[in-house]
Parts: sequence; C-alpha cells; structure tokens
Amino acid sequence: MLSQNTPAANQERAYASLKKAYPGGWDQLANETDASRIENAIRVAGLAQVRAERIRSMLRTVRSERGSADFEFLRRCASDDEISRELSRHKGMGPKTVSCVLLFALGKADFPVDTHVLRISKMMGWVPMSYTREAAYEHLNGRVPNECKLDLHCLLVTHGKQCHKCAARGRAQFPPREEWVCPMAAIRNGTLTGAVDAGGCAATATTPAVVKGESSMNNSTPQLKAKQLKPQMNYSNRDIKVKVERVSPWCDS
Repeated sequence: MLSQNTPAANQERAYASLKKAYPGGWDQLANETDASRIENAIRVAGLAQVRAERIRSMLRTVRSERGSADFEFLRRCASDDEISRELSRHKGMGPKTVSCVLLFALGKADFPVDTHVLRISKMMGWVPMSYTREAAYEHLNGRVPNECKLDLHCLLVTHGKQCHKCAARGRAQFPPREEWVCPMAAIRNGTLTGAVDAGGCAATATTPAVVKGESSMNNSTPQLKAKQLKPQMNYSNRDIKVKVERVSPWCDS
C-alpha cells in the first residue's frame, strides 16, 4: 500500500521508518491508538493520514479473524482467486496492488498493469487504446505466458521510466546516459538487431538493450547495433536471454 503512486525511494524510506517506529512488528502497529504516530512514520510516502488508517484497519481486521496481525495465511490459500478476494475486501487494495502482492510477495504468475505497462501496451498495439487498466489486466494476463510475466513486467516498468519516447508526456524519470533508439519502436518497425525474418517471427531480449544508430558508407539508412546492459534487478530466469515469438497483435484493436 505504501508503494501506490509513490516513488520507490520514498516508499523504501517510509517502510524503514515504519519498522523503526514499531520494532514489535505488525501487532504493535495494530495496537496503536494514536494514528498520528503512524502518519508521522510514513509521511514521506504521501497521503499519510489515509494510508495510516487503512494499514491499521487491515491489520486489526486480520488479527480479529486470524489471531495474528499478518498476512502469512495467504500462502495457505487454495487459489490465486481466493487470495485476491481476501485482499480486495480491504479498503485501498485495488487490482494493481493485489496483483503486485501475488507476483512479488507470493511468487504467483500474475501480470500487474501499472501506468507504464498500460501506456506501452497501448503504444505497441497489445491492447486497444480505449482499454482501462482493469481491462488491460484481464486481457494481458490471459496472453502473457506465465514464465514471462515477472520479467516482462519489470522490463516494461523500467523502460517506461527511462525512455523519453515511451514515458508519460515524453519526459523520462531516469533518462539514459547514452543516446539510444527506443527498442520498442525498433521492435515495431522490425529494425532491432536480433530480429528474425522467418514467417513473422522476431527475437525479443529479456534484458534491456541500448540501441545506437551508426552511419553506413554504402547505405544512408542508419544501422542498428544493440549493446546488452547488465540487469539491474533480480530477474526470475537468468538462463533465458532470448525468446523467439511469432509477432502478432494481442488484440483486435
């Protein structure tokens, strides 16, 4: 909940502050009678009053039902749908937050759709432009292979923060230090190094690549050269570097 509409750095600071304020754990937080103390601990994340009340309310509800103010019981749920129902009944736990819990906290094959994923998915023609985040979530989860969901989500979020072409309003949060040609655009027009012209197939790297344009003496069209970057996050499968997929729209837009 602290990560909702909050920069990662502020989220981490708020969580560290919360743990420092309540060294006794979630039960101690649930026992807190002065909500302003929780607010002060997480203020850096923004919307402190709303978040504080929702977090405390969730913990108190779970403790009254389960005997302990934690969510470890979710690991024993029979299905992902059961987990989603348990989380969604709490105020502030929307589809994207629930999906992130499934993927990152519980290791389930789920594909969260945040603002970056939604924007790039529309640009790539994977979902219709009219789709809401919820509609895109349902559509993409049915089409993205389970083994690719973690990697693809992380790549799209990272790319959406770094690429001017794919960022909101054309302004990247963390622009690259080197000039590059957007790999997503290169995938769409078939000019990304590694693309295979074999019955509509293309190779898609599962780690970020910087793509540079280089002049050719014999051809005025820039040639693209991809330089692989070292991964900056813990990808779920480091052995799979390239996956060959048949290129086709994921929707009839």
